[in-house]
Amino acid sequence: MRYLNDSDYYGGFEQEDLDQLFEAMRSNYKAWCSGFAPLVVGGDMDSVAIQEFSRTLFNMRPDIALSVLQIIFLSDLRHLLAHVTVPCHIIQSMKDLAVPVVVSEYLHQHLGGESIVEVMSTEGHLPQLSSPDVVIPVLLRHIRHDIVV
Repeated sequence: MRYLNDSDYYGGFEQEDLDQLFEAMRSNYKAWCSGFAPLVVGGDMDSVAIQEFSRTLFNMRPDIALSVLQIIFLSDLRHLLAHVTVPCHIIQSMKDLAVPVVVSEYLHQHLGGESIVEVMSTEGHLPQLSSPDVVIPVLLRHIRHDIVV
């Protein structure tokens, strides 16, 4: 997909936002990790999910983390969506700092095969970490009932 907004697409970020994000990583990686983890995971600041995600970020070399983040945030894979023809169940958090709900709708409209969008009453980009009690039933229902087809 794409995180950057353009004239006919809302990805959630302007270039200036990403430049600030990358600069914050460069200038003080540990502080950036401490602030980024709660925003992206969502949920309670003292949760095990945030602590675990923070730990994984702290364990990465800052230069590698920056490269990975730049690849993720600066890539544009929209041209490939029509080639995805397998059924897709798009699962989205209601409040996701990184991916707004409109991106899931865009995916749904542009995938080459059958798809559905399910917006969960969760917060954060990683609801499987912050709200497994909500995500697991959604996944099990999909697996058991093949709800896309």
